[in-house]
Amino acid sequence: MSLIRTIEQFCAHVRVSDSGTKLENLEPDLRVAERQHLRPVLGGALYNDLSALSDADIDAALADPADVQGGLLRLVHEALANLGLLEYLPLNQLQINDGGVYVVSGGSRPFQWQIDQLTASLRRKGYNALEAVLTYLEAHAADFSAWTTSAAAVQARELLIPSATEFTKHYDIGGSRLTYQALLPVMRKVERFDLEAMLSADYLAELKTQLIAGTLPPDNQLVLENYLRPALAHLVVAKAVFEVGLSFNGAAVELNVYRPDNANAKEADASLDELLKLKSRQAHDDGVVYLTKLRPYLNGRASATRYATYFNSSAYVDPKAPRPTVRNSVDSPTYGFFG
Repeated sequence: MSLIRTIEQFCAHVRVSDSGTKLENLEPDLRVAERQHLRPVLGGALYNDLSALSDADIDAALADPADVQGGLLRLVHEALANLGLLEYLPLNQLQINDGGVYVVSGGSRPFQWQIDQLTASLRRKGYNALEAVLTYLEAHAADFSAWTTSAAAVQARELLIPSATEFTKHYDIGGSRLTYQALLPVMRKVERFDLEAMLSADYLAELKTQLIAGTLPPDNQLVLENYLRPALAHLVVAKAVFEVGLSFNGAAVELNVYRPDNANAKEADASLDELLKLKSRQAHDDGVVYLTKLRPYLNGRASATRYATYFNSSAYVDPKAPRPTVRNSVDSPTYGFFG
């Protein structure tokens, strides 16, 4: 049994014919969507709590606009209805019996571009509803202790940029949860390779610990908002431009490039390649500027009482310390300076 118990609950979020659509036909794909998308966001304990609700409990919660659990269920249903239908669509176009597989007859067949638009819409709405679920849980954390103590909550909070909404503040991805999730592997890589080397492992770990606990002090909040998040967003885009469009299908590597006319969707050209390189280079340069500004900011303010973890790390450089000088050659009057 899925978290959506009636076809009316499903139709509240996706417009289908409630007279011609049976919930039992949708349920296998709704359960797939729950397992793949919802459970990782809710965490096992909260997911089990919601699954254990009776039909009457769900109806009562949904009927009360002020019910906190009802507010969560409405967002969960929105995500589940869209992503569940997305899973169901390919099979819904076919009939399968002992004689083979047949295209469903009756009515005119939609054009491929219409199918593509529908699947893109369902995917976008479903993923953005998942983002709304996380936002709602953060706003009502005191009411959902099963979530706040879960590994799902830790994963949602530990990244320096924890949401698509936050990422869009620093680099425009249109608030897309789908895009954000595609960027997550690159984001973890940039945090480890670029930011840790500059901040020190200890200071980065301190920031993450404070983010998870919700105890980030004003000084670290300023560093995060003014320097680290914008730097991270731009550096992630710089790397992702050439990584996210590549996918593995089990036997080969595919390049996926979206084209509005649906033509040559997996084919690149020289002009596109140059445009991607330009976009990547610009994002990288902007990210480096933020990091370049961060280093003197921290070095100039760190002490035993302020930014102490950074101050006590090997990343800290005393701005008042004399710079080493090296003569280019024995007879040369020119010196090189290293800061």
